[in-house]
Amino acid sequence: MPYPPLYILPALALVFAVVCLVLWALFVRCLTTEARFEYTARRATRPVTVDGIEEDVFVRLYVSCFQPRWMLYTAGALLAVIVISPAAFVATPLLYDMIWRVLGAPEWGGRTGYVFMFSLFFGIVFIWAFIAALFARFHHLRAPEPFNHALARARGQPIEDTGWRARPKWARNIDRAGKTTTRD
Repeated sequence: MPYPPLYILPALALVFAVVCLVLWALFVRCLTTEARFEYTARRATRPVTVDGIEEDVFVRLYVSCFQPRWMLYTAGALLAVIVISPAAFVATPLLYDMIWRVLGAPEWGGRTGYVFMFSLFFGIVFIWAFIAALFARFHHLRAPEPFNHALARARGQPIEDTGWRARPKWARNIDRAGKTTTRD
């Protein structure tokens, strides 16, 4: 009989991924409603901030800037781990065997030893961590711009913010010679 946790863990990961997707959809639905109220309130109190912007464009910008994107990437990473794990469970021992044979097939490093178990465990964990790192990288690379910038860009105003802020006057300044000075 197969080992039950081999079926329970992927099932739990799948359930968590589905929960993340459902919660994301609910949050986006709530954000859409909130964005419509925000647009109406801005039209009444601060019309300059939404001049020339249609309600649908405002809602799209609002939702894209404030949606919980991490839920999508978490669900994607979990689904990728579930799909790739069977191949990883086959490829990791095969890679171990190739390396073991290249090193002369020492008796202490066979398939029944602790070295094999260590390699199998950490090989699988490394593959899972690599998948998580890829999804985290995509999450950070595809981060939306701040809402005020997106709103200004939709109005056609140029964005002058370079992302750098001026050095505070109290901050220490280190010159090329290694001397520490303070700015006056």
